[in-house]
Amino acid sequence: MAKSRSIKNIFKVAIGTFGSRVLGLLRDTLTLAFLGVNAVSSAFFFGFTIPNLFRRLMGEGALSSAFVPIFSQILKNEGREKAFVFLNKIITRALLILCVLVVSGMAASAIFYFAAQNASERYLLRSAFTSAMMPYMILICLAALICAALNVLGHFALPALTAVWLNVAIISSILIGAFFAKGDSLGIAKFMCAGVLCGGAAQLLIPVIQLKFCGWKFRPSLKGSAEVSEFNSLFLPALVGASVIQANILVSNMLALKVSDIAVSAIYVSSRLVELPLGIFTFAIITVYFPKLSLAAAGGEKSEYARHFANAVISLMFICIPASAGLVALAPDVLELLFQWGKFDNADVEICSPILMLGSLGIPFYSLATLSSRGFHSIKDMKTPMAVSAMAFAVNLTSALLLMRKFGAMGLVGANVISGIFQAAVLNLAFAKKREGEKVFAEVAKILICAVLMGVIIRWASPHVAALASGKLASLIKVSILVPAGICVYACLLCIFKFKGFNEVKRLLKRNK
Repeated sequence: MAKSRSIKNIFKVAIGTFGSRVLGLLRDTLTLAFLGVNAVSSAFFFGFTIPNLFRRLMGEGALSSAFVPIFSQILKNEGREKAFVFLNKIITRALLILCVLVVSGMAASAIFYFAAQNASERYLLRSAFTSAMMPYMILICLAALICAALNVLGHFALPALTAVWLNVAIISSILIGAFFAKGDSLGIAKFMCAGVLCGGAAQLLIPVIQLKFCGWKFRPSLKGSAEVSEFNSLFLPALVGASVIQANILVSNMLALKVSDIAVSAIYVSSRLVELPLGIFTFAIITVYFPKLSLAAAGGEKSEYARHFANAVISLMFICIPASAGLVALAPDVLELLFQWGKFDNADVEICSPILMLGSLGIPFYSLATLSSRGFHSIKDMKTPMAVSAMAFAVNLTSALLLMRKFGAMGLVGANVISGIFQAAVLNLAFAKKREGEKVFAEVAKILICAVLMGVIIRWASPHVAALASGKLASLIKVSILVPAGICVYACLLCIFKFKGFNEVKRLLKRNK
C-alpha cells in the first residue's frame, strides 16, 4: 500500500513537472517571438534569473533542506499544532531576511541605473528589470516553504503545479502586453515583469489556501527554541553547498551579458532545451532510486547498494545519451519548430543552433553528477559533493574566462560542459572508493555506440525528409518522423548489441505508469 502511494505521488510530481516544462517552452517561444534576441530580451532574462537564483538557493535549496527533517520530526512526535508553530517561526524569520535582501537588491539596482546613465542600453535595462522583479524572490521562497510543509503532510499534486501558475501568468502578460503595447518590445517586457509578480503571488496564495484547510494559521513569531537552533545549524552548511551551484549560474549569466546583447538570450534558449530531459527523466529516475540507495546504505547491504547504483547509472545513460545525440542531430529543426516565430527569425536559429549542439553534450554528465551527489547524500556525506561543486565552479570560471574572448557564447557553454564533465568524473572516482563496484562500463559503452549511430543516421536522413516540404513545415515533418524513427533505430541497435539493461528499464517504466 505504501509503495502504491509513493508511486502515485511520484507520478503526480512527474506530471506537474512535465506540464510546467511544456508551458515553459510555450512561454519562451512567445517571449522570443514578441521580443526577439536583443538587448531587451537579454535584460529581461537576466533580471528574471536573479530572483530565480535565490529561489533555488534558499527556497528550494537550503530553506527546504533544513526545514523538512525538523518539521517531520515535530509532526511525528508532537503533533500538527506544534509543527505549525515551528513553521510560523521559520516563515517569520525567512520573511524578514528576504525583505532585507529584496530592498537591498532593489536599492543597488536603482543606484546603478541613475548613476550610470551613460552605460549601454543592456546594462540600464538589466538594472531596471532586476529591480522590478526582485519582490518575486519573497513570494517564491515562502511558497517553497509552504509546499515543503504540504509534502510532509502528504499533499503532492498542488505543490507540483506551482511553476504552472507562473508560466500561465507570464504567457497571459505577453499576450496582454502585445495588445496594449502594439508590438513594442520594451512595453511588452514591462508587462512581463508584472506577470512574474502576479505568477509569484499565485504560487504562494494557492498552496497557502490548501495549508489553511489542513489547519494552519499564520501567527508571526520570533521566539527561539531548540528546533530553531537545530534548523540554523542545518541551514548554514546547506546554504554554502547550494550557493556554489547558484554562483556558477550567476557568473555565467554575467559573463554572457558582457559578451554581447544576444549572448544571454542564446544561452538561455539552449539551456531550456537541455534542461528538458534533465528536468523530467533525470528527476524521475533519481526519485525512484534515491530511496533504494538510502535504505541499502542504512542496512549495510553493500552488494545491494552497488546493484541499485549500477542500475541507476544504466537507466540514466539509457535516456540521457540518446537525448543528447538527438538534440545534436536535430538542433536547428527543434529550434525552428519551437522558437522561430515573430521576431525570432532564421538568423537567430543559426546563432542558437551551435550553442544548443554544444550544450547538449553535457546532458549525460550533468545527470551523472546529480546521481553521484545523491549517492553521497544517501551515505550521509554532505561535504564531498560540496567540495567538488566548489572545484567545478573554479573550473567553469577559469574555462569561461579563457574561452569567451575567442569563442564568445560558445566559449561560455563549452566551459559549462567542461565543468560538468569534471564534476561527474571527480564525484564518481571519489564515490567508487566508498562502495563496492559493480561494472557498468560495458553496458554504458553499448548505449554510447548505439546513440552515436542513431544520431549519425538521423543526420543523414534529415535532408531527405526535408525534401518533402519547406520552411517550418519541413521542421515539423523532420521532428515528427525522425524522432520516433530514431527511437526505433536506437532500440534495434541495442538489441543487436545485446544490451542487458532492457529488463531494468522496463521495470522502471512500469513503476511510473
